[in-house]
Amino acid sequence: MKIQDVIKKALLPMSAMIFWLWMVKTIMEVSGHTELFMFLFLAGLPFGIHKMCIILVPKGMDVGGTLGMITLSVIIGGLLGSLMIPYYVVRAVYVTIRYIVKR
Repeated sequence: MKIQDVIKKALLPMSAMIFWLWMVKTIMEVSGHTELFMFLFLAGLPFGIHKMCIILVPKGMDVGGTLGMITLSVIIGGLLGSLMIPYYVVRAVYVTIRYIVKR
């Protein structure tokens, strides 16, 4: 394992995740109180949208049905992303430890 793997699989994703969580925390503090559901949804949104395969544009539905399905897909993606955050943290720690041990 090279240092490029550690940077690509551990340092860059963790720094992007820390920056995104800091931004979401700052945005949520502006309103004065933090709702846990909204924080989890906003924090997980960029990590879950590309992981889900539920983005459906229904055939034969009107505009309201289509927007409803897209909204449901975004909500599910945000919640799945909030479940993916611990996975990315564990993976980064594993890659870092593996690099240190193999060195």
